[in-house]
Amino acid sequence: MGRFGVNDADNYGGNGGSSFFALKNDGDVARVRFMYNGMDDVVGFAVHDVTLDDKRKYVNCLRAYNEPKSKCPFCEANNFQRAKLYIPVYDVDEGEVKIWERGKNFFQKMASLCARYSSADKPLVSHIFEVERRGKKGDTNTVYEIYETGCDETTLEDLPEIPDILGSIVLDKTAEEMREFLDTGEFPNNDGAPRRREREQSADEDRPTGRRTPSRRGEAF
Repeated sequence: MGRFGVNDADNYGGNGGSSFFALKNDGDVARVRFMYNGMDDVVGFAVHDVTLDDKRKYVNCLRAYNEPKSKCPFCEANNFQRAKLYIPVYDVDEGEVKIWERGKNFFQKMASLCARYSSADKPLVSHIFEVERRGKKGDTNTVYEIYETGCDETTLEDLPEIPDILGSIVLDKTAEEMREFLDTGEFPNNDGAPRRREREQSADEDRPTGRRTPSRRGEAF
């Protein structure tokens, strides 16, 4: 239940197969198409951040803002929600679909763009926008100016497929998997890869019986 729409954005936490879209330096500019028809397509994700294999990962929250914390083990453990937008954009100059990660406050920017530049006849994706970064690298006050530069007949069907966010960029875990992570620091099977203990046990089982040394095997754990 980690997805939410523009009307519920204020009820979630603060900001906090494709590449990510980024303008890294002050004055950097890119031309993009926002891969939405209109505001109804724009959804946010309520997520929790965790450290997995020394990397920061986001995990889908299991509860809506008005549901009890017990619906989501991470909420219950006071791993607070973060509200994120993962905006699919088509980089016009590079000819590639990218994901632009933004905080919930960007909902209002998208709402303004959709109100002005999307209609039944001309969806938002038909417009090309120039995005300019205003702020040096690391500046928390950085803003992005967005200017419409042209319009044509392009539709979503004319562009590459939008990647699924849930299950790739945002890990989709069950309550049971979350509880195991809280207990062990790992998801079951290490999110698809065999856990070290399981690999060692499997290797032991494959060895000839006469070569096992129980006391040494016990020390390995």
